[in-house]
Amino acid sequence: MKVTLVSTMLNEERSIAAFLSSVRSQTRSPDQIVLVDGGSTDRTAEIVGEFIEQGMPVELHILAGANRSRGRNHAVSVAEDPVIAMSDVGSVLQADWLEKIVAPFEADSTVDVVAGYYRPTPRSLPEQAVAFALVPSSGEVDPSRFLPSGRSVAFRKEAFERVGGYPEEQSHNEDTPFALELRRIGARFFFEPGAIVLWQPRANPFALFRQYARYALGDGQCGIWFPHYFKAYLALAFLLGVLAAILFSPFGWCFLIAGAATYWLRYFSRSRRRGASWLAALISPAAVLTVDAAHICGYSLGLVCRLGPCGRHKRP
Repeated sequence: MKVTLVSTMLNEERSIAAFLSSVRSQTRSPDQIVLVDGGSTDRTAEIVGEFIEQGMPVELHILAGANRSRGRNHAVSVAEDPVIAMSDVGSVLQADWLEKIVAPFEADSTVDVVAGYYRPTPRSLPEQAVAFALVPSSGEVDPSRFLPSGRSVAFRKEAFERVGGYPEEQSHNEDTPFALELRRIGARFFFEPGAIVLWQPRANPFALFRQYARYALGDGQCGIWFPHYFKAYLALAFLLGVLAAILFSPFGWCFLIAGAATYWLRYFSRSRRRGASWLAALISPAAVLTVDAAHICGYSLGLVCRLGPCGRHKRP
């Protein structure tokens, strides 16, 4: 079965060489490679050109100003093969990634989508804390509910065309409405935890906040609700309730301290179960707290947009 590997990029001069090297090292080579550049102003396109000069069969398309959805749709539109494998520049593919993510299609003609997985490769202590706090192990994943990320996914081009591709009006969470639309039309999903890409988590709290706030903003615009949003709003409600109680009783501080300790212990313990060191686990709840705050801010803004002038973002 022939497969086209597609990816998008923008100002990825620091990571594009590692990505293309991992593509070149695959145990199964893609039959076509399509990269779409959203208008990089650094050396990204130049580095891709160097790989092309070395004989790597990469098709580079420049689509200045395109968001990730438009870039992905364009890449798939020029793909010549029935199966599309997708990853993000910035990731590194394990050597057997393509082989494993394509195998389910060859084994079962009814499979429409294969969800691969991803493994963080933290270098610093803060990166370890973020990785263990936010990324579940593949064993924690419920295959029946897991929505694949564009970082590691493959699908039949026919299924892609049936749902109209990625929603180009969405620049924040395009993977989620795309996957949900595939589920809505009855596409059959297969979870392949062995198809792994590696990526480096963001440790800067401001960058981490912005990343997850953008995801939540998109979900709010689309009206997509997940349990982690309920958890974040519940924590906020508890905090506001305790702060109000403090105004009337000194015992309110006891509830605040008990709540904070429970929150911290929960995520400390979870990180330890996932293999974090004691020190990384101690600071990992701070990453969860950052993401909870990002979810509240981003989702609330998304709901305002949904009801206001940007309410066009309503694809389910």
